[in-house]
Amino acid sequence: MVETFSGRGVLRVVPPAQLNAAIKKQDEAQASSQSVNDATLTSLASYIRTQFETFKQHRNNSAAGWSERLLVALRAFNGQYDAAKLAEIKKFGGSEVYARLIAMKCRGASSLLRDVYLSNDRPWGIDPPDDPEIPPEIVESISQLVNIEAQTQATAGAPVDSAAIRDRTFSLMEAARQAAKKRAADKAKVAEDKIDELLTEGKFYEALAAFLVDLPLFPFACIKGPVVRIVPSVVWNGGKATIEQKPRLFWTRVSPFDLWWTPGCADIEDAEVIERTRVTRADLNDLLDLPGYNVDAIRAVLDEYGRGGINEDWDTTDAERATQESRENPNMNRSGMISCLEYHGNVQGRMLLEYGMDAKQIPDPMRDYFVQAWLIGRHIIKVQFSPSPRKRHPYFITSFEKVPGTPVGNGLPDILNDIQEVCNATLRALVNNLSISSGPQVIVNTERLAPDEDGEDLYPWKRWRVTSDPMGNNGGAQKPIDFFQPNSNAGELLQTYQKFNDIADELSAIPKYLSGNTSGGAGRTASGLAMLMGNASKILQTVAANVDRDVFQGLLSNLFDMIMLTDTSGLLTGEESINVKGVNVAIQRETERSRQIEFLTATANPIDAQIIGPEGRAVVLRKVADSIGIDGAQVVPSEDQLKAQQQAQMMAMQQQSMAAAGAEAQGSQQGSITTNDMGPRTNSVAGGVG
Repeated sequence: MVETFSGRGVLRVVPPAQLNAAIKKQDEAQASSQSVNDATLTSLASYIRTQFETFKQHRNNSAAGWSERLLVALRAFNGQYDAAKLAEIKKFGGSEVYARLIAMKCRGASSLLRDVYLSNDRPWGIDPPDDPEIPPEIVESISQLVNIEAQTQATAGAPVDSAAIRDRTFSLMEAARQAAKKRAADKAKVAEDKIDELLTEGKFYEALAAFLVDLPLFPFACIKGPVVRIVPSVVWNGGKATIEQKPRLFWTRVSPFDLWWTPGCADIEDAEVIERTRVTRADLNDLLDLPGYNVDAIRAVLDEYGRGGINEDWDTTDAERATQESRENPNMNRSGMISCLEYHGNVQGRMLLEYGMDAKQIPDPMRDYFVQAWLIGRHIIKVQFSPSPRKRHPYFITSFEKVPGTPVGNGLPDILNDIQEVCNATLRALVNNLSISSGPQVIVNTERLAPDEDGEDLYPWKRWRVTSDPMGNNGGAQKPIDFFQPNSNAGELLQTYQKFNDIADELSAIPKYLSGNTSGGAGRTASGLAMLMGNASKILQTVAANVDRDVFQGLLSNLFDMIMLTDTSGLLTGEESINVKGVNVAIQRETERSRQIEFLTATANPIDAQIIGPEGRAVVLRKVADSIGIDGAQVVPSEDQLKAQQQAQMMAMQQQSMAAAGAEAQGSQQGSITTNDMGPRTNSVAGGVG
């Protein structure tokens, strides 16, 4: 160690032993400072912070991570070069044009997926149980009815046939079973409508629309829910409005930039997950009145970070992400936002006991428990056990192109990155060549120009003042001003650009006509969608299957569980099942309609009408009406109405038959009075003609 004395040019040489002692003292001071900082954190907060740093380091790893891929995708969608590439282009000079090929393909893919999942037809349904249980009172009534019929028959002296009793019981039980199936189907339809209402109120479809934009763009897309929030609700009573705080289920789209998970997991369902959110002072103030939150911790957060905010949970992608999303750089944080880490994972019981959770809830301190925790700075504002009976976090992710063994797949920017770079280079060359070849190049011999002549100024009808050639070559080939036309390579460059566009169509399976490059809206109808999916977009069927399996199935199952745990109205029995229809229904919809119409046409004859009857015909008509967007229940009479119509027709026919029989009887009576004697008559008066 060398020290300089103030005001002198003298150096002090420190012996090695003294130098080592000074270094040791400095290390101890630094360790002591670090231990003080760690002491301010509880073991649970320190654990969550450590997990976050581990997850973040893995995601930012240049080899195995995907942070840079997220930025590349966002730049491609916005049509912007990265800083290094842009510097090279500016150094070379020329055009900075960007061929937004990836953005066009992403819009086309999102549009097709919206046709599947955000159309009038729900991409999911509730199926009733295949064999619903017959109520015990119905079974008892059937048994009593059969016994009464048998006793009546025996009382009348007729022999009682055991086979007939068995057949009668079987017939009644089958009728009861069919009635139970119909009742279960009607109840499932009511439950489906109610669940759809919950999804609509919880902004699920808005979150799904944003999710479908992320899906082709990023290596993965994420949707979160259901999450319970307490929201104000206005209730009108007697013309006066009262505000009530009511719990409601919500779903949100989670940005891939704000999500981290266990580095070694192969399935997101098995991972511990950390989401970064940003809250305001008003959001924290609202939490003070809610049960389950640590009021002291929230007040400490408001006291320490309430004025200037906090952004401790920053990541390397934050600055450029904010620029690409046209938001404030979170490192500046003039808006005073407060970052919060939401943790979902397993925590050892003794950490939870140290935090202050009830020992009755943690029988074994050495076991791990699946919890949710919210960390702001060094304060944990809430910890709770996961409400999901499946012990699963509420994050559902999938990819445009899945990669086996990892939750992170490939988006269109990953698939088309090389093609995008070639198209960019070709388009820049095309624009540069068009600029150069748009007019002639000028050669100016400055030695031949007059002293007051400006060789930089060029305009029509300009008069050039030149001097004579000192070499005497005025009549020679060398001119003071000369012009030549550069060659245009626009045709060849355009062909190259078009060829790589075609390659992009093949690689992405998103043809041009999905982006509106042809007349007609092929993707707006079920038949057009089936054609596009069947002819040119087979890969998108796999994408939709990924959404059905990875997102809808688990998300709706979580909602199903939450309804079963909290609902007291008997909306669901627990025997129903979630049916994710997704893209399969969209593809087969037109085919099913055609087959239904063919069935209607084939059965429109007297023989089939006698077989299926009016009730069967009404079922088919309702089905066809529903499939084309018409409410079949309003168009086709109900079963009760059909029975009433049939009874009225039967009564009318009976009345007609009775009237005809009465008319026939009256005619017979009149015929008995008349005679068939058509011979000559004689006058019976005495004294007649003699």
